[in-house]
Amino acid sequence: MLSIKLNGLDNLIATVEKTAKRAESETKVALTKFAKNTETEAKRLAPANEGRLRNSINGTVDGFTAKITVTADYAAYLEFGTRKFAARYVATLPQDWQSYAATFRGKGGGTFDQFIQDIMQWVRQKGIGGLKTKSGRTSESKSSLDAMQQAAYAIALNILQNGIRPQPFVYPAVTKNTPVLEADIKKVFTV
Repeated sequence: MLSIKLNGLDNLIATVEKTAKRAESETKVALTKFAKNTETEAKRLAPANEGRLRNSINGTVDGFTAKITVTADYAAYLEFGTRKFAARYVATLPQDWQSYAATFRGKGGGTFDQFIQDIMQWVRQKGIGGLKTKSGRTSESKSSLDAMQQAAYAIALNILQNGIRPQPFVYPAVTKNTPVLEADIKKVFTV
C-alpha cells in the first residue's frame, strides 16, 4: 500500500475557499453597483410627465442576477415605440432585445375611453387646446374643456394610426453601464 502525505493541503483549501467567498462578495457588489447606476441612468433618460414612469424603475440584485424592472404599464411602449416607429427602432437592437420587445407586441391594454382620459390629462397639464387666462393658467370653462377634449381625441387618433416614437431609457442605460460591470467583474477575477 502506497501512502502520500501532502503538506499544506489544508491551507490551500482554506485559501481557495476564502478566495471564492471574496470573489462572490465582490461580484455581488459589482452587480449592485451596475443595478443602481443603471436605475439612476434610466430614470434620468425616462420621459417625465407626472413621474410615474421614473418612480416605477428599480434596479435590484437577486443572487448573481441584476434586474432592472419598470412597472409602469406603458413603459415598453415608450421604450420601443409603437407601430411603424417600433418596427424601425426594434430592428436596430441586438437580437435578445428584439425578442424582449416582441413580447409586448399587440399587448395594449385598457379601453379607448381610458386612453382618451389619459391623453386628456396630459393635454390639460400641457395646456393644449385650452384658453389661457390673464394669469397664464388654462381656463376650465366649458369651451376650454371642449377644445382640450378635441385636442385629446385628435392626438389619440394620430397615435392609433401612426404609433408613437420610441423614447428609449432602459436600453441606453444598460448599454452605458455594461462596460463598467464587465471591467468590475474582470477585476474580481484578475489575480
